[in-house]
Amino acid sequence: MEGGHEGSEGGEGREGAVEGSGEVEVRVELAPPVATFTICRPHVRNALDLDSIEALGRLVNSLERRPDIEVLIIDSEGTQAFIAGGDVRQFSTLRGALAGRALATQMGDILLKLARLPQVVIASVSGDAYGGGVELALACDLRVVERSSRFGFTQARFGLTSGWGGSRRLVELVGYSRALDVMLNTRVLDAETCERWGLANYVVEDGQALAEARLMATRISALGFEAVYGIKRVVRASQTLALEDAIAEEREVFAGLWASRHHELRVARFLERREGSGGEGEGGER
Repeated sequence: MEGGHEGSEGGEGREGAVEGSGEVEVRVELAPPVATFTICRPHVRNALDLDSIEALGRLVNSLERRPDIEVLIIDSEGTQAFIAGGDVRQFSTLRGALAGRALATQMGDILLKLARLPQVVIASVSGDAYGGGVELALACDLRVVERSSRFGFTQARFGLTSGWGGSRRLVELVGYSRALDVMLNTRVLDAETCERWGLANYVVEDGQALAEARLMATRISALGFEAVYGIKRVVRASQTLALEDAIAEEREVFAGLWASRHHELRVARFLERREGSGGEGEGGER
């Protein structure tokens, strides 16, 4: 389906370790408040196979029940590619419309759940992302991209379109005309263009994507899970709901946070610091 490279059989992800058929192929690290999912298939430029897709799906399902996790980082091993699409050798055995629909539905549903997680999801992009690799990156909330990395919607080279929700997310970020141009011409965009068009939130020097993603995760998680989940909820409502409904959702979230113990403690700490400094300076805002 995607513009990937030939590969071998995949593995099964577990907390802190991975078991595969002779090689580690995905790695899941749970270190609350941060989880990290790493694709470990550099021998095929981290192309996704069915096992790695299933491992991602299991993690996403588990995070829906993990309030101790506030941030998920999606990473990959090596420097050549973030994710070079799907595993062409394996996927070429999936013949016919039913098989194609099943593959699109399986990963498409996983990415839809990923985007809807209460946790903030950060893509740590080292190396190039093609086809389904870009679709996965765009399903994340934030993207840290290394300077030499490139994004390419290259599915048309295989006679395909995107199949995992990538076209909708691309249009939302860059607009109809640019999205059509990128997909029809299988354009490969450098990191600076990705940043200018909104496909990358931050461009960092090569070798620094994961470190920057971890710093971001630390800053985000310091806000507390109530605030993190609330902010993602209201921003997502603004994207998906009509104006009046989005405003109503924002008010509902705000009211819940206002009454929370977390908010009360934050206000109390602020007032203590202000009183300790003699009351100098302006008051805070909520």
